[in-house]
Parts: sequence; C-alpha cells; structure tokens
Amino acid sequence: MVVNDKTRIVKKAGEALSACDDSDVTVFVGHERTGANDHPPVGVNPGLIPTGPGAASEATADATVIVDSVSPAGQLPRPREAVHFEPSTSREGAVTKTVIKGRFELDKLLGVGGMGAVYKALDRRKLEASDSDPYVAIKLLNEDFQKHPDAFISLQREARKSQTLAHPNIVTVFDFDREGDRVFMTMEFLEGAPLDKLLREHADVGLEKERAASVLRDVSQALIYAHSHRIVHSDFKPGNIFVTRKKGAKVIDFGIARAVSEGGIASKAGEKTIFDAGTLGALTPAYASLEMLNGSEPQPCDDVYALGCVAYELFSGRHPFGKVPADKAFEQKLKPKRIRSLSRRQWRAIESALAFQRQQRTATVERFVQQFFGKRGWKWAFGSLFVATLVAGGIGYTHLEQENTAEQQRVKIELEKKLQQELLERRISDKREAINRLLGLSVLTPSWERDLRVELQEYIELNPQDSQFPDSVHRQVSDLFIAASTGQLTLGNLEPAEEMLGRAASWNEQVEGADEIRAQLAQEREELRQRLEAERLAAEREAERLRQEELRAQQRIAAQEKQRQINLVLDDMESALRCDFGMQVAAVGEGLNRLASIDRAKAQVLRPVVADELSTCFSGLALKSPEHTEALLKQAQALLPAQPQLAQLDIDYCAHLRPGSGARGDRYSCADPMRSGGRGPELVVVNGAGGRPLAVGKYEVSNAEFARFCGILGACGDLDLGSGVLPVNRISRDQAEQFIQWLSSETRRNYRLPSESEWFAAASANGEAEVSDRNCYLRYGGIEKGRELVATNTGTANAFGIVNAVGNVQEWVLGVDQQLIAAGGSRQDAMSRCLVTSKTLHSGTPDEFTGFRVVRDLVR
Repeated sequence: MVVNDKTRIVKKAGEALSACDDSDVTVFVGHERTGANDHPPVGVNPGLIPTGPGAASEATADATVIVDSVSPAGQLPRPREAVHFEPSTSREGAVTKTVIKGRFELDKLLGVGGMGAVYKALDRRKLEASDSDPYVAIKLLNEDFQKHPDAFISLQREARKSQTLAHPNIVTVFDFDREGDRVFMTMEFLEGAPLDKLLREHADVGLEKERAASVLRDVSQALIYAHSHRIVHSDFKPGNIFVTRKKGAKVIDFGIARAVSEGGIASKAGEKTIFDAGTLGALTPAYASLEMLNGSEPQPCDDVYALGCVAYELFSGRHPFGKVPADKAFEQKLKPKRIRSLSRRQWRAIESALAFQRQQRTATVERFVQQFFGKRGWKWAFGSLFVATLVAGGIGYTHLEQENTAEQQRVKIELEKKLQQELLERRISDKREAINRLLGLSVLTPSWERDLRVELQEYIELNPQDSQFPDSVHRQVSDLFIAASTGQLTLGNLEPAEEMLGRAASWNEQVEGADEIRAQLAQEREELRQRLEAERLAAEREAERLRQEELRAQQRIAAQEKQRQINLVLDDMESALRCDFGMQVAAVGEGLNRLASIDRAKAQVLRPVVADELSTCFSGLALKSPEHTEALLKQAQALLPAQPQLAQLDIDYCAHLRPGSGARGDRYSCADPMRSGGRGPELVVVNGAGGRPLAVGKYEVSNAEFARFCGILGACGDLDLGSGVLPVNRISRDQAEQFIQWLSSETRRNYRLPSESEWFAAASANGEAEVSDRNCYLRYGGIEKGRELVATNTGTANAFGIVNAVGNVQEWVLGVDQQLIAAGGSRQDAMSRCLVTSKTLHSGTPDEFTGFRVVRDLVR
C-alpha cells in the first residue's frame, strides 16, 4: 500500500488557497489557538524513516532505523527510547530491525504523508499462527504532527472511524495503540498502486473505460457507505484511493473525516465536544468544494464535488479545471471540457457533480451513481428464514370414573382427533405464514430460494388438497425473478439477467414476458459483441498508431544519429580539405569511404562537390608551385577517377610565372614534364605581341634535346649532331616540326615555332633594349667572335631572360603569311648586321647557320 499524503501547512485559515505545482497536496490550515511553532514545515524526518546509504529502498529495508527529526544544529537524531531494536536473524546477516510493541517488525517505508509515515510491517503473531498473509501496514504520527494538540486524538478518531466503516472498498483498520510517545495505527496491507500514480501514467488519456468505471463504482460505494454512517471524508482525492491487484479500489485516510448530522450540519454534541478533525483544517485545494475552501461545515455533497473531479480524471487523464481550486475556478468562470468517450447521461452526471455551488450540485453520491450508471439494480442482501416454532398443544386427560370406562375411552378418542386436526391446521397456517414471509423478503438468493422450496414442499405434504396456494407461490416467485431479470438487463448485466430468467422458468414454465426478455438478451449480447469488436478494432488501430509513432520516433532518432555521424565525417573532411600544400588527400578519401558506409547516396552526391573543391584548390596552388600541385592532383585523380573536374584539370608548369621575370634567376623559368621522363626545354614567360603572355624557350633547342627525340623515334637517320650543348643545326624544317610534334605529345602542350612578332617581342624584350652580348662575326684587335658556335646557355640573357636570341644560329620564325623566316642573324653575320631586326627568308633546308627555339601558349 502506498500513501500519497503530501502536506503543506499554512498559518491562517482565512488565506486564499491558490493552485500550486502539486495540486494534490493536502493543505493543513491552522486555527487561532494553534501556536506559531505548532506546524513547522514538512520536510524534516517524519519519524520512522530509514537513514544511511540506500535508505527507504526495498533492497535495504532491513536496515531501517528509527530517528527523530533533524535537530536545528544539524546533529544526527537519537533513536527513540520507546521503540525496541533487535538484531535480525534473517539470511542477510545481523542487521538492525525495528520492532514496535514486541510484535510489529518494520519491513520497509511505504510512504510519508502530512500526519506521518506508513510502513509495511511483519506481524509476529500472525506469523506464529502460520497466517498466509502475515503483513500489515502501520501508520505512525511524525514528530511535527504530534506537536499539534489534537494529533493523538486525530489518529485515534481516524482508527475509530475506519473501524466503524467496515466496507470492502474502505481500507480495513485493525487497531490503535501507542508505545512510549510513539502513536500508531495498524491496518490491512494492500498491494497495488495509488490512483494518482496510475493517472500520471495515463496522463491526458485516462484509464481504460471499463477499468475507470470499476474504480468509480468501488469508491462511490465506499462514500455511500461512509455517508450512511454520517461521515464525510473531506479530503477525497486520487492520492487517497488505492487500486489493489485483487480487491478492487479502496478509499484510504479518513484522518480528517467528520461526522455530520442527518441535516448535513456537523453535530454539536458527542464526539465534537471533545475533538473535531476540522480543527486541523486539512483539505486539498484542487479537490475541495467551494464551501470547504470558504470554511463551511462539510456535507456529503462536498465529497460529491471531489468524486466528480476524480471521475473526470479517470476517463480523461486530467483535472476538470487544470488543478485550479474551486474558488479560483468559480471566479474565472471555468467550465470542464466535455469528455467525448462518455454518453450524454454519464457526462451530465459528472457535470452536475462539478457544480461549484451546493444548491446546483448533485446532493448525494447515491444520486450521482444512479445518474451515471443508470437505474438502480436490485439490492441483494442476505436474509435469513425465521421458522416459527411449532407449538404443540398439550393433551388434556380427564379421568372418568372407573365405572364409566367405555365412555371415557370414546371421549378420549374424539379429543385426540380434534387436537390432531387443530395441530394440522396450525402447522398449515404456520407454513403459509412462513412462505408469505419469505415471499415478502424477496432477496432472491440461492439460500432464500432453497428455503422457499423446502417450506412449499412441506406445505404440499401437509395440505395436498390445496393446489391453488402452491400455484400462486410459483407465479409470484416467477414474477419476482422476471422483475429481477428485467432490472439486471436494464443495468446491462446480461449474465445475471439470463440466470434470473432461467430461475424464473424453473418456477413457472409458462412465465409471461420470458420471450421478450430472451429476445432483448439476444439483442443486448449482439450489441455487446459489436461494441467489443469495435473496441477491439479501435484498440488495434490505436496500437498500430502507437507502433507507427514509435517507429517514426526510432526513425527520427536513427536519422539524427546518422546525421550526427555525417556531420562528424564532414567536419573531418572540411579540415582535411584545407587548401595548402600540406593537404591530406588520403584523409579526404577516408572521409568519403566513411560517409559511403553511413549514407552511400550522400557520399555519391558529395564526390563531385569534393572534386570541385579540389579542382579549385589545385588551380590556385598551381600558380604557386606546379610541381607540388601535380603530386596532389595525381593523388586526387586516383581517389576520384570518375570525376571529370580532376581528370581534365591541366596544370601549366609555366602559368605561375609573371611575364618578363625570366632574367631574375633559375626559379623564374619553367620546363614541362614529359611522359617518357625528364623535362622539356627550359622556358620563360614573356609578354608577346599584343601583351598576351607566352612561354618561350629560354635557350635555342640543343643537340642533346634533339638527339633524345631522334633516339626515341629513330627518325633522324645518320644525322651527325655534334656536341650536345650546342644549338641544333643542319636539320630541315620538317625535322624541326617533327621534333615539335613529339615534344607536344610528350608534354601534352601545344608547342610550335614562334611567329615573327612573338619572336621579336621576346628577343627585344618588347623593344626595351638592344642585345649587347651577341655571338656574331667580329674581329677587332685581339677580340675575335663568331668563329664557331657557343653553348646554348652561354651569353647574357636579355631583360626577359632570353639567351642568344641574336647571333650564334639564326632562328626559324613564321611570317605573316606563314612564310619561313630566319631571324636574329647568325655567327657569320657581322655585328653591324647581326640585330634583333635582322631577318631573311629561308627555304627550310638544312644548313649549319640555322636553328630554332620553341614557344607555346599558357593555360590560364
């Protein structure tokens, strides 16, 4: 059994009660004669509360210790001397046990309320008697509540009232006692759950309709019984209703219940002159009627208001006014929302019970039950047959004179016959009277019916000539059972109705109205079957809906977890995609693989995006270092082979150079890698004709470069090229074009011969300066030049970094009409004619004075 009697204490009775966080909390309102310290706030130890690690848990219930409330100084409380402690002999070892009165062994704390704490306890007397259920519940006043001057009397009155109210739906109280200054009360131990807990578990939906109706019937019967004894509960709420596993619902805690007179006003005499539970001013704002909150004397209709709140919660899972007290709800003109699952009659019953003012509210619980459940059924009661004692008359005996013996004998026989007849008539009359008395009782129980049949059979045996009276009895009994069957049918109790109909037929086979009842029974059964089928289908739909909701929730959770994992992968990839030469391309690939294991479609969508990112990054990095960028690009192409952005990305090894920077040093020149290995001719970037950047060979094509071409393709025959450092000569234009095509194929660049304007712009540095260091013919004093060719890299570069543009060998260029021109002069030309502007038409045939250098466009 669990007690939910949370308590709040307020000093003034006149203070307005407002809704609080827990509207089910009982509020104790002190009266003027109560001292300021009579009701300290609850929160200190209520008495027998387990302390230490794991206290109040079922697993360590044997470790219960009895302590007082915590002292102001914060010191540990001392055990009460009035309560005996014994070492436990249980299998768990020598653990301290709390024993009260040498009989009740506390097992575990069940709950703490405003008046005290409730424990499960082992009754040793029951255990000695081998009782199958040796446990009881013990309620002990806590120290704070004991400070109230009427506390002891309160618990005694509660015990007395609960003992008075012996009803299946009211918790049974066994005894009231004290040990030292510890006051306690023993009651039956129940297994189940309090209604407020069940309602929290079914918030906003309420209990199953049949279960809710069952609980409502039980508690209504409890209140009807209490009111019949002129006792109003005064604090009726879900926390004071306990739904057991096997014994239905029970009303608990009549601690503040008060007796009322037949007129509904508290009695001014008897018990009230000594103590009135109303002096404690205990009530629960959310379930107290408007009159109770205003301090009026309680009446049964106040319990009706609380019952209406409970009924509303049973079927809806929520308080009719959102836990707002009646006085506030009345001021705000709140109205309960209609519960659609109830019939119109049932809703009117609850709505009437929730009326704020008494004159508009249902007067009694019995009337509420009639309105909610329909017409009243037959009240069953066990009756007893009082059989009249047969009185036998004495037989007189008259002594006649001996001489008149024959006359005396005759008179004696006549007298005996007369007395026997009178005795028979009296027995017949008594039987009729007994039968009529049983008919008048009309309890219709099996024992009543059995007694009636016995009496009627004896009457038939005593008076076999009378057939009218037995026939009349049979008809009357049959009519009684027919009426009972009709009543049960009205209440919807089909099984009892059918049973009553069968018993009616056992008294009178030709019972009138039986066919109509059977037809109605069949109709009711069919309607019940259809209703149950509809409820089953509704339950299946609801279960499917819940299953779908749970599935969607699981899918949402899975999607959120999946997205979280995706975000982690994307974060890692974003870090790995930081655009610099330290980029970890392999980490990007790992991220894509991880993403594919989580979401293959998203990984597939992300691949071209990553490829775009890498392509953009590599395009920028190539302008800083093509060599390093080329290595990263190859890794990315291997990682994402199907992405055209990367496959088509062309890194120009010269595009990062500024035009005209070639003279600044070797790192301002470039050379394209070749597929067969090595690098192509060294190039510098210049501003060509029209200012368009152009990659131009820094040196003339050398014999070594041409010889490599010849060796790979075998296309030069017996050509004698000479020293590899010298510029190539004695080749035809066709051979030069073949070299250029081979070079373009090896480097995947479009190499060509320069145009006349391109060559002039490069050789003259766009006309900015004349080349002074020229290998042209000169003989002056001891100086002699042009006698022979010099290495391609010999000489001073011009402002663009071009070496030997003038002199050494004249170079093939293409004129306006694609005419082949030899530009720049050669070693045989005199210095005066060996100029940048020197040019002559050329046939393209081999000679020792003509060579070439290559150019190509930049990829930007």
